[in-house]
Amino acid sequence: MAKSIFDLGLSVEAVSLFLLIEGMAGSKIDAEKNCKASTEGITVHSCIEKWSGEEVDFNSALEELVAAGVVKNRDSDLSITKTDTWKTK
Repeated sequence: MAKSIFDLGLSVEAVSLFLLIEGMAGSKIDAEKNCKASTEGITVHSCIEKWSGEEVDFNSALEELVAAGVVKNRDSDLSITKTDTWKTK
């Protein structure tokens, strides 16, 4: 996990969404040991299915992560960027 996520001054929701995306990405590392690993990409839809809060909070958190350069959203396909591109508040 990129511990520097906690140093960016992001909201709790944004950090939670980051951890969700990172966890979903990590499940692909060793699919043989993780029977629930998906071969599909991480999408807005797949994250919303796992998100336990309100959708408005999800959208706000995603906007915050994109604005901070932490996550790229390419036509609803999500990916985490390299930490050296992240912006602090």
